Amino acid sequence: MTKIVKGGNLPVPGQVWRIAVVRRAGGDGVPEVDASALLLDASGRVRGDGDLVFYNQPAHASGAVRLTGQARDEEQRVADWLEIDTALVEPAVQRIVITASSDEGTFGQVPGLHIRTISAGTGEQLALYEVDDASTETAFVLGEFYRRDGAWKFRAVGQGWDSGLVGLAEDFGIVGGDPEPAPDDEPVHDGGPDPIDEPVSVGASPEAIPEELLAKVREAEAEAALVRTPPQVPAQRLPRTGPRSDAELFGGDFPDFVRSGEGKADITVDVPIPAGYVVVESTRKGDGYFAVHSIGEKGESDALLANTLLKDQGARRVLRYDGKAPLRLRVSAYGESWTVAVRPVSTVEVLDGIAEGRGSDVLLYTGPAGLLSSRLRTRLGFEWFNVHGYEPDGRDHLLANEASRFPRETRPLPEGPLLVQLVSADGDWSLKVRPPKESRFWRRASR
Repeated sequence: MTKIVKGGNLPVPGQVWRIAVVRRAGGDGVPEVDASALLLDASGRVRGDGDLVFYNQPAHASGAVRLTGQARDEEQRVADWLEIDTALVEPAVQRIVITASSDEGTFGQVPGLHIRTISAGTGEQLALYEVDDASTETAFVLGEFYRRDGAWKFRAVGQGWDSGLVGLAEDFGIVGGDPEPAPDDEPVHDGGPDPIDEPVSVGASPEAIPEELLAKVREAEAEAALVRTPPQVPAQRLPRTGPRSDAELFGGDFPDFVRSGEGKADITVDVPIPAGYVVVESTRKGDGYFAVHSIGEKGESDALLANTLLKDQGARRVLRYDGKAPLRLRVSAYGESWTVAVRPVSTVEVLDGIAEGRGSDVLLYTGPAGLLSSRLRTRLGFEWFNVHGYEPDGRDHLLANEASRFPRETRPLPEGPLLVQLVSADGDWSLKVRPPKESRFWRRASR
């Protein structure tokens, strides 16, 4: 028996393997779990929906991967068994990912989760990986088989998702939807060519930005994403429409605080602010590096509230304020005039089906659960686009997280009210809310 830890890898000899996804049996507060597999090409994506082996599609068309059944023992353990025959794996397939998912609870509620690989020829246990750090995840990539120098190896992955099998599979390229009219998937724009298909020309302004300053911006944005801190905002906005009452769940009203200046400055917000979310808006004239942070208890720069090198750029972000010490903000700018405002959530515009804007912004969503399609059109040629949804109690839903030439994603949108925070260094974005799909692809029979 070879036990490995997360990130470890080892060769797996033989042609046919049997893989067991083992855990405590469902019931008494333990959710049911399903095992599945994804066959990936060299880019780390599936070639189509047929490359997912799961409860509704228990065998790959090539015969290389299949679910063979489930077994239980007297110790209340259950195992889903898969079989892989490497002689049947198509040359285009470079990795086979083994996953587990639950639509009834989280993996923090599932004791004893582990994956075992056994040689079908000899019965020898080739690899054992135990998951010991599960918490709120609803899907896990447990391990993967991958080609290396003409042979196969196994790696313990242990990466979790909070979006279930559907979200995990979509991240690997599965569409999984039943046929529907094409207009539902069209991006929102102003009647010109589709921003996703239109050639991108890199403007002179981005080319002139020194690489060291660009690196500084990217580093700050990455740090902000790790602590799930709200992001940047647009100058162009839709007319305000829809209800405002749900805004009160995020924080009470207070007088707007506005301060202008030049260069670097620390600001103390001197209006009474109740505990809850607040909106921090910032604008500046000129170009060069510009950032706004909240200031922590020890005087250090804390939450990132603006971060840009672009000329005359604005930002609107939300900040969760504890209502204790006075709110303090730090502006980092170099000889340029700026304005920073702190406003209540009641001033936020409502996301009512479709929204468009530029840069980073925050919107209030008050509708039912659905799907959120997000698109970004950028001049930089390669951009990171991130969208979060915050509930009144602070719970966070990742609604988009894409770094590519044409960022675009569709993810489940929880029922409102939500503060929808968009983060983008540059670009025109569009959001579209759609009803949830009733997809036969994902629908499963009763257990």
